[in-house]
Amino acid sequence: MKIKNIVLVGGLFGLLGLGSCKTTEANYRAAYEKAVAARDSSESIDDTVYGKFRRELGSQTVTTAQGDVEVKTQLVKVTKDGGGIPEMLRRYNVVVGQFKQKFNAVSMRDRLADNGYPGTFVIETAEPYYYIVTGSYTTLDEAASALAKLAAAKPQGMREPCPFILDATARRAPSKAK
Repeated sequence: MKIKNIVLVGGLFGLLGLGSCKTTEANYRAAYEKAVAARDSSESIDDTVYGKFRRELGSQTVTTAQGDVEVKTQLVKVTKDGGGIPEMLRRYNVVVGQFKQKFNAVSMRDRLADNGYPGTFVIETAEPYYYIVTGSYTTLDEAASALAKLAAAKPQGMREPCPFILDATARRAPSKAK
């Protein structure tokens, strides 16, 4: 009889506990407000792991036939399922977008490919951070010319600091398949 009462009391507390775990509008609202506060906080992207790798993104101003252009340098590789192959990656790349999520980068690449930029592909850094490349060139003058045309056309979805030229001189070797 004693065991039966203990099981009954335990079951009653269990049911009460389940009822208190319901998701409510207040819970959603609290989570939303916390996310908004985090977004609006003074912590910038430079305080995160992505900021660390952006700080490692070397930058220099170089004079070309198009005038002075800023050239950034970083280790990159072609992203698997990003629309490109390692042989497409040359030294100078015109970057039109950058994302933390591969899905977003591939989506932008698809939109650009459908709207007049068929050779667009995605490259990634070590952490990974994804860049959308509309053209990859062997000379800086070619890349600067393409950058000037792109800046004049202003394709949809570009936000600061894009577009820019990325020097992939020290690009990483493609991953080995296991």
